[in-house]
Amino acid sequence: MSPLFEPVQTALGDALPLTEIDFVVVDLETTGGSPVDDGITEIGAVRFHGLERIGAFQSLVDPERPIPPYIAHLTGIDDRLVAGAPALPQILPSFLEFARGAVIVAHNATFDVGFLNANLLRLDYEVLPVPAICTAKLARRLVWPDVPNVKLQTLAAYFRTRTKPTHRALDDAEATGEVLQGLLDVGQHLGIQTLGELAHACSARGRPHYAKIALAQELPRAPGVYVFRDRADQILYVGKANDLRSRVKSYFYGDERKKVQDLVASVSRIEALTTGGELEALVLEIRLIAEHLPRFNAHGKRWRRFAYVKLDPLEAWPRLKIARSIDASDGATYLGPFASSGSATLAKEALEESFRIRRCTRAMGRRTRFAACALADMGRCQAPCDGRTDPDRYGAMVDELQAALRAPARLLRGLEARMHELAAQERFEEAALARDRVRALADILARMRIDRWLTAGRLVVAGPAGERLELAGGALVRRDGGLGAGGPIGAPAPRERADELSVVRSWVRRNRVRVLEADTAPAEPVDGGAELARLLGQIRAAEEPGAGRRRGRDRRARAPVPVPTRR
Repeated sequence: MSPLFEPVQTALGDALPLTEIDFVVVDLETTGGSPVDDGITEIGAVRFHGLERIGAFQSLVDPERPIPPYIAHLTGIDDRLVAGAPALPQILPSFLEFARGAVIVAHNATFDVGFLNANLLRLDYEVLPVPAICTAKLARRLVWPDVPNVKLQTLAAYFRTRTKPTHRALDDAEATGEVLQGLLDVGQHLGIQTLGELAHACSARGRPHYAKIALAQELPRAPGVYVFRDRADQILYVGKANDLRSRVKSYFYGDERKKVQDLVASVSRIEALTTGGELEALVLEIRLIAEHLPRFNAHGKRWRRFAYVKLDPLEAWPRLKIARSIDASDGATYLGPFASSGSATLAKEALEESFRIRRCTRAMGRRTRFAACALADMGRCQAPCDGRTDPDRYGAMVDELQAALRAPARLLRGLEARMHELAAQERFEEAALARDRVRALADILARMRIDRWLTAGRLVVAGPAGERLELAGGALVRRDGGLGAGGPIGAPAPRERADELSVVRSWVRRNRVRVLEADTAPAEPVDGGAELARLLGQIRAAEEPGAGRRRGRDRRARAPVPVPTRR
């Protein structure tokens, strides 16, 4: 690119008011429709500051090729008219200087900007930054179907422009500029007030419900929670955002997902609840979803799939079970909640592989006896069913299992060794299953370590922005001092409160917070911490997109968790 001239600057800042923006409305006349094979015969441009016209630019251009008769008939520009006109390399620097720092606007911008960019590249300039504002696309969002089509002549008649389109560059640019003024006036009533919002309106796909974007106009530009309501004032959807107005407006920019289209079609009112920061918005969103169960919030119902692994040491011969709920008063040990019974089953199987605990589901008293299963003969169960063990030996094994959950270093090393052994033997499916089991167990153990101190009484922290946040039993205390209907959460969390504790845990882990007050010091046991971090880190790294390519072809030799594929 020549160092004497810079390309037009058209960066779109979301917060720039339209009244402070310079627009250059451009129109080209050409010898045909191909930016590669055809040339420009005339450039016309009008510059606006906001809605005020401040200048114009016009020049015929020698296309350096014959002008087809039908083009000459349409535009009135023929070979004789452009004879002696400057060529594009002479005109382009002047046009770029005229348009410097402005946002490019055109009617059917793909055509005009396409021609300009093709010639900028040919002459070793940088192309115009995207996106340009297209008045045809904007009209489809704002005034169709009030007009039968979005041709320039139709829109000029609709907005009663002083200049009429004539297929000459400056006249058409003047008419397009007046159309732009009319569209901006319509858009202002729909809440389009910034350059970013204008660009989004041009790029929006479809428009059946675009006019509803006006519902977002009075929303604040602040963090909080937004609530979509229908005509009966029933809650349809609850979401969170750092900028409520921008986030809600994004729903009306043509998201093609059927669920979003149905939501936008049903909404009649949008309510905003501002919060003091991100965590308060996250928790408020979860609580509102749990309370109202909006039909468009799918994850608000997922807690019903949550499950636990339960070990009741008061049973005669305890075994591991999958449970759907917890009872804090029953004296049992619980792991969870897991996202599904499938994940819970994987963790349960990992423990059963490591401890010779019974797996049969038959109820057993101290003296219950029946024939042993194959696991007993394989040495993988102590087999209380046929008297091979006694309550003391079996109870000691159960105690050892519970101790391993608190200090899991040895347990995790054993599971990892078994996974590597299976991989080395090229028993790939079994190795993959062993990996999934150790991941399910390690993930829940790591989460529960955090939950124990996070839910242990009162905890006051300073957030990353210096905000003061108070937790009571893992539940965020509202600014008015209340906890919400559920009260403290506790650990393990009841499945209906698990999402709330999850967002608190996730927020604490990814932000730098400072502890101000704590009933119990935030601390985790040393035993097992290193193994948990290393195992989970390796497994997650191995699952990242492209991880296999980064480690090279021989995944068996170099993968952190070597579960090779069959060759």
